[in-house]
Amino acid sequence: MMAEHISVDTNRLMDVLAEMHEKQLPSVLTTDIIENYMGGFHQNKKVPPSVSWNAQFGKYLKANAQSLGITEIAAKEKVKLNGTMTSASRWAFVEQCD
Repeated sequence: MMAEHISVDTNRLMDVLAEMHEKQLPSVLTTDIIENYMGGFHQNKKVPPSVSWNAQFGKYLKANAQSLGITEIAAKEKVKLNGTMTSASRWAFVEQCD
């Protein structure tokens, strides 16, 4: 069962991504984007992806990557957070052509 939806403020997300891009980071993880967007990261323990806000946010990024100016360069990358392992996608910023 999928969560019905999550609410994402696209303008705020675009601002967060722009700030991260300005730092000239070669890539960022979904967890990094969530931490910057939410002001922190809440790790879901023993929560299936179908009802996890974090997983739904990652799906939002993937579905809207082109309009957000990012591209997924790796999926299900293992990341250690708060002493436990999770997975996240890795994103690169797409350079806009003028």
